[in-house]
Amino acid sequence: MFGGAWDWLTADVTLLGLPLAFVLGALVGLEREWRRNAAGLRPCVLVCTTAAAFADLVVVRVDPGNLGAGFGAIATGVGFLGAGAIMKDGASIRGLSTAATLWCLAAIGANAGAGEEVAAIWLTLLVLAVNIVLKPAARVVRRRRPPRSEDEGLMEG
Repeated sequence: MFGGAWDWLTADVTLLGLPLAFVLGALVGLEREWRRNAAGLRPCVLVCTTAAAFADLVVVRVDPGNLGAGFGAIATGVGFLGAGAIMKDGASIRGLSTAATLWCLAAIGANAGAGEEVAAIWLTLLVLAVNIVLKPAARVVRRRRPPRSEDEGLMEG
């Protein structure tokens, strides 16, 4: 679309961003698959890689002057996907971590597809840290916290 001097940018972002999104999505997906979570390897790779493809379209091929609308559409679309992962099960709500992970995968992919590889890698490391390190920490906190009083709701703010 841009021609001439910009051809290298188009090829560079696409050739680096899409495979990077695939690999980063696979890293998160392997962790989710290992723990037998609903969104395992394939959904994680698909969300991350597709977000990268859409970001590549927005940044390089369609309208670099209107990035907000393009990235907003990615976030909104994955938000709907994540909403489908959230279930109310009696007094508890399940799937919030899965939905949040899918949303993070879209951000990872969007960064990779937009040519922000370092941000994509850092975000992947943070997501893995949250899903691996903070899960056991949350269990410890839940075991040691005081019992819930009658006036507390299902979700605390």
